[in-house]
Amino acid sequence: MEEKSLASGIASGCHKPQKGEAMKSQPDHKRITLLVVRDAGRPVKQLHISKPLAFALPAAAALSISSLVTSMHFHASQSISQLEAEAAALSLTNLRMEMKVADKDKDLTQLRSQVSELSEEADNIKDKLKSVNALEQELQALINKSKGAAAATDTNESQPEKSATEKSKAGSATSNSTLGLSNRLSSPVPKETSFKQSTEENSSSTSLSAISFRFGAITAALPKTLTPQVGGEYIAVYQNDATSLVEETKDDFEEIHGMLDEMVESITQTITQAEHENNVQANLQAQKARAEKAKLNAVPLWPTESKVISSSFGYRSDPFKGLSAFHSGVDIAGNIGDPVYAALDGEVITAEQMGARGKYIVIKHSNGLETWYMHLNGMIVSAGDKVSKGQKIGLLGSTGRSTGPHLHFQVVKQNKTVNPLAYVKP
Repeated sequence: MEEKSLASGIASGCHKPQKGEAMKSQPDHKRITLLVVRDAGRPVKQLHISKPLAFALPAAAALSISSLVTSMHFHASQSISQLEAEAAALSLTNLRMEMKVADKDKDLTQLRSQVSELSEEADNIKDKLKSVNALEQELQALINKSKGAAAATDTNESQPEKSATEKSKAGSATSNSTLGLSNRLSSPVPKETSFKQSTEENSSSTSLSAISFRFGAITAALPKTLTPQVGGEYIAVYQNDATSLVEETKDDFEEIHGMLDEMVESITQTITQAEHENNVQANLQAQKARAEKAKLNAVPLWPTESKVISSSFGYRSDPFKGLSAFHSGVDIAGNIGDPVYAALDGEVITAEQMGARGKYIVIKHSNGLETWYMHLNGMIVSAGDKVSKGQKIGLLGSTGRSTGPHLHFQVVKQNKTVNPLAYVKP
């Protein structure tokens, strides 16, 4: 449309008047005619505008477009600044949220640590309860032992010639003596100590009642398995609530620890008293046992499995020369390779081979005796070894001055040979 208008304008400017046309006016070079060609069937429209206006319109349009672009740029800059401010605010909010999350994580970590400590505390309480249970069992064992000892004492001390009244009094005294923890000895109780016994029995009974009460309180304080029939309103637990709950649980555990410590101390004192009263009889029995053991250990052991004595201690006819000679030990016949045992505990001072003795061993004992083992086929121990009674030290043989397999067993006391049969029998 614009090209057509421009072409029409140019055409109108170059138009030459024909003959017969009226000369209306001279063309105006300061004006521009614009032809607007419209749709088919509609006339062409002419617009006459001045040249300055023709140049001003594009300039105005350019200025309008420039101002529009500038305005759009300004609004875009404002929008960008506003978006950047919102982004900064969002970043700050995000940072605050991250800090809150970090604080929450820290609190959760601290809470988990406290819960772990509480769990360890609960395990410690369980261990203490086990120790309390063990102490109770030990206490019950002492009570049962005391009852058995008292019953045995009453049985041994009862005489057939007692009257019915005396037997009744003795039974009553025995029953009273087994009620408390103070009467743990099996020996009869003198009449002068009856008041003391009654006082100790009452204190022991009170102690047991207190222990039972505290044990019941601790059992009630410990968590139990609940049935699934539960309900109630939902109330969220926040950090302060959880922290206070942990602190309260710690206080409860400390109180339970105190009760357990008091229980353990009470039971321990009771057991100590009972054990102290039983120690006299136990010590006497232990002393008797040690004395019996010492007697058994002091008796020498026969050194071989063979019991056949082929030559006794003292003077005899020498088997090689046929002359009278002194035999310093006893000869025990046997087979080569039979085991030879130490007669007593002691230290090997000699284990070697020498001329007439052959392979021989000498053991020094704590009671001042020495035992000699000669004509061995082999030696298992060496000088300096510690041996125990009945330990295998060598093998029976026929080394040295010997007519056949046997063991020459000799006992020396204060550097003098003595008859071995005075100390040991086959």
